[in-house]
Amino acid sequence: MKIPPYQIESYINRVAQEKIAGCLVFGPEAALVNYRFNLIAKKISPNLSDPFLVTNLSKEKLSEDKAILGEEFFSYSMLGGRKLILIRDCDASAGAALKLLFSDPDFAKKGENFILVQGGDLDKSSALRKLCEENPHFAAIACYEDTEQVIKKFIADELVRNKVKFDVNVTQSLFEKFGKNRQVILSELAKILLFLGKEKNLTAELIEKLTASESEISGNEFVSNFSLQKFDLALLTAEKLFRYGFEPITLLRFLSNHLQKLYMARTEIDFGGISFDEAVRNQRLFFKAEADFRVALKNFSREFLINILAQLVQLELEMKSGNMPAKLVFAVFVRNFVKPS
Repeated sequence: MKIPPYQIESYINRVAQEKIAGCLVFGPEAALVNYRFNLIAKKISPNLSDPFLVTNLSKEKLSEDKAILGEEFFSYSMLGGRKLILIRDCDASAGAALKLLFSDPDFAKKGENFILVQGGDLDKSSALRKLCEENPHFAAIACYEDTEQVIKKFIADELVRNKVKFDVNVTQSLFEKFGKNRQVILSELAKILLFLGKEKNLTAELIEKLTASESEISGNEFVSNFSLQKFDLALLTAEKLFRYGFEPITLLRFLSNHLQKLYMARTEIDFGGISFDEAVRNQRLFFKAEADFRVALKNFSREFLINILAQLVQLELEMKSGNMPAKLVFAVFVRNFVKPS
């Protein structure tokens, strides 16, 4: 059975109490698939290293003997309890094994164990996906890209759960820093919470200080040079970062976020009746970035910022098309701003 997108979070929270025999987690967002797979697994069996309650079935085992899935599902744990059967690297053999199990319409009544399958980007014609979506005793959870609103709520819920005091600037800052990968977000939040200790008051400024890595500082150097129209230095910085493994899409996001802040500030000044200083303060900048931001804000018109942000959207599409290496596409974009000597 399909689990509607708006019900997925609440369904996973109570999945251990649901009267189902198992679940398929699939979709194009591999990070989200992996996150939800592990979350469900721990809901069923908190200790995933327990050899009596957790069984891993590889595609090789299922290919050799598709009946092994049924044997595991109907078996009993030596020490009692509900067994968790994990299929991580599934292929057609997993679908064949499930089809054999589902051939008995009463299979769910005959076993109390739980089958958890991790799938990839399965289209609607996938036999495995159809089997799970059409069976009333098996849940199918599709994982597509989260919206910004969903991720911000996820961050806020985690902070509330840990009794952290915060405001909307904190969720925005964490979203900008860590994107939409929930596992990355949880990992980084754990580090931040460890630093906070008993002091559970988190601010955007503190996040900047705690999370600024060497690569990000270098990324900010590129952004600063670009926003100050030192395009030749920006190009040199970008090429240096690429040599050290910095991803061009990350550099694009840094630049886009910075220019969006400039656009918001410029709009507030031009149409909101807000003073220059207040518009700068409203962007909640890291103190080291404020001086360059002020210079750029004075130099860039709203029309220029609209134009450059539109170019960045097109640039990202070109980088993702794969027609040319992303590093080369990005470098050509910056080089076009450099005036010939």
